[in-house]
Amino acid sequence: MILNYAAQIFPRLIKHKLARRGLIKPPHPLMLNFSVTNKCQSHCLTCNIWQLYDKNPEKEKHELNLSEIEKVFSTMQSVFLLNICGGEPTLREDLPDICELACKYIKPKVIHFPTNCLSPEKVEKVVRGILSKIPTKVHLTVKLSLDDIGEKHDKIRGTPGNFEKLLDTYKRLVKVREEFSNFYLDAGTTVSTMNIDSLREIRDYANKNFELDNFLFEIADTRAELFNFKKDEGEEIKSDFKDTVENLKVTPDGWSYSQITDYLCDEIIKDMKTRRPLSKITQALRIVYYKRAAKVMTRKKRIVNCYAGLSNAHLNPWGDLWVCNVQAFRHSMGNVRDFDLNFNKLWHSKNANEVREWVNQKHCYCPLVGQAFLDTVMSPIELAKVMWYYFKS
Repeated sequence: MILNYAAQIFPRLIKHKLARRGLIKPPHPLMLNFSVTNKCQSHCLTCNIWQLYDKNPEKEKHELNLSEIEKVFSTMQSVFLLNICGGEPTLREDLPDICELACKYIKPKVIHFPTNCLSPEKVEKVVRGILSKIPTKVHLTVKLSLDDIGEKHDKIRGTPGNFEKLLDTYKRLVKVREEFSNFYLDAGTTVSTMNIDSLREIRDYANKNFELDNFLFEIADTRAELFNFKKDEGEEIKSDFKDTVENLKVTPDGWSYSQITDYLCDEIIKDMKTRRPLSKITQALRIVYYKRAAKVMTRKKRIVNCYAGLSNAHLNPWGDLWVCNVQAFRHSMGNVRDFDLNFNKLWHSKNANEVREWVNQKHCYCPLVGQAFLDTVMSPIELAKVMWYYFKS
């Protein structure tokens, strides 16, 4: 599997490298993040996105419809990963149809989405709907959000009873996995100032009570997408979002995170020998990501080049195309509706190139995991580390 994936990915990666140096026009991204909706029933303490439609109810009416999504996909090249996000993705009733269109036009090898697990029956229905509409050669991975245990989880997620619904969702999706060999069931913890001291306990609980393909940790970084960031001095926020943005101070400091990195990596290495190939390469990437993320947060600077806006892009529910979800609307490349829903035209627009140049000037650094994976693959040294962990296990 890994050699097959490499043969498909590396020719595009070479083009991304050449494009970053201005030698060729940017090829289309290998990974597309697509926020299909901003609706969410959670009230997480790490995120403000759930407030958006409460304060701006008219914004929900402007989400891309299925016909518009099809037009956007039809003007794109193939991607390796379609990462669906939100909001809560399963609140989008036509999510199976969106995935079917994705497989028709952009042909992802992997489709992934997280869920807050607040509607177990609905989550199961959506997952079954997607699996019935996508080819069996396409892998679907679903990540259950697990931010602590019992009432502590409910407190962080801002919703009483969430933990019990998470357990119900898990039981349902385990049965789905028995029926579909291309379905992978993951769980993940967003590491924040609220739970960093509980990570060993959380992982031990997951190991004893769940049979997962992957258990993942991701840092609760401050993102414009989540409206939880600190505004720069003199920065003007769009009027639609002004009342939603609040610095929630959820990101652990670099020292605290670095203290648990070795533990996380040791646990992953123990698990890798029993994993399926896709999970195994995911975990090898995770080890390299965790170690580098700790250094990034401690040193507060980039360690490898960022290919945001080249290897990766983020389409929001209203058609804005972002270089990443950390910068989000602060550095939008444009809106597909202003380009006749033609992704290619927007991707090669003047404004898109200007935003990429802003990224190249290294104004920012972050531990964003999706982008970190692709930046790892673009770095020969970091990629060699991934291969070492993969074949070592």
